[in-house]
Amino acid sequence: MDATISALFPVTLLDSLAAMPLGPLALPALIATVTASLVAMSVPGAVNTMSFLSGLVLGLAGVLVVVVGCAVGCHLLFLVTRRWLAERMRRRLGSRLDGVQEHLSRRGPLYVVAARLGGVPHLIVTAGCAATPITGRAFLGASMLGMLPAIVLSALAGSGIAAI
Repeated sequence: MDATISALFPVTLLDSLAAMPLGPLALPALIATVTASLVAMSVPGAVNTMSFLSGLVLGLAGVLVVVVGCAVGCHLLFLVTRRWLAERMRRRLGSRLDGVQEHLSRRGPLYVVAARLGGVPHLIVTAGCAATPITGRAFLGASMLGMLPAIVLSALAGSGIAAI
């Protein structure tokens, strides 16, 4: 089983990076940066994969690293989408978006948490919310609350396999 894990993940490379003088800081920063990049590009399955990998290498501290990376990537995608695509979406969808905007202005964070827990694709949730009046802070908080269970479970699975 150990050969299978090392074939799938570059564990020896990450272990050697952690052994370097700035390794205790470089490895979590690298994982957080890669997570933020993948989340900002809306790569499907990136959050669970990075959570598992961080749990495998960093243990339970990997949860915090992935949460930081997800927060940065999610907020970056939200801001970019709101800046460059929100007006185009409003023009294209027109009056069909008015009902959605009304609901999201009142209960936006609840819908975002439910969408994250329900597995709605990241890009759809982010782009949809960027075209509505939900604030960036409310969106980020609701997104993290909805993504946290999956991050914790994946990191626990990774740390559990690392213990074997």
